[in-house]
Amino acid sequence: MTIKLIMLFALVAYVSAGRKTGSAGLDLIKFSEGWRPDFYYDQIGQKTIGYGHCCKWHNNCNDIKPPLSMAQGEELLKKDLVEYENCVNKVAPGLNQNQFDACVDFTFNMGCGTFQASDVLKGIKVQNWSAAANSFAKYNKAGGRVIEGLTVRRENERKLFLK
Repeated sequence: MTIKLIMLFALVAYVSAGRKTGSAGLDLIKFSEGWRPDFYYDQIGQKTIGYGHCCKWHNNCNDIKPPLSMAQGEELLKKDLVEYENCVNKVAPGLNQNQFDACVDFTFNMGCGTFQASDVLKGIKVQNWSAAANSFAKYNKAGGRVIEGLTVRRENERKLFLK
């Protein structure tokens, strides 16, 4: 076996290592993000398409030709989620599927750095599940303003986390 082939196997194992988002998590993210088959600008002005696929991080979406089918949007979402799943797997191993899915939704929305510094993760680290779940509610602001959609999203994450 060549070194390149061994490195490729190692890369594939890293990319797909750990828990993956389950159907409840996918449903929550799809509900929270909403479906848009054409490009739009989100609440913070980022060019986006599908189920929250942010073009800023993906070659400005130059390879995407709208309108997307829902199947194409779900495929993009699953590819996008790998980064966030890896983040949650790395810093919060041992969660049950619902806890993991809630944390991936949070991380997809807020970013890995925010999750790593969050009170949600602090509660998880000490296995204080109710404190972790209740901490989701603290992250419902953008630009210092409470956003109703984020309030609903955080409550849905809390409910899934506690299931």
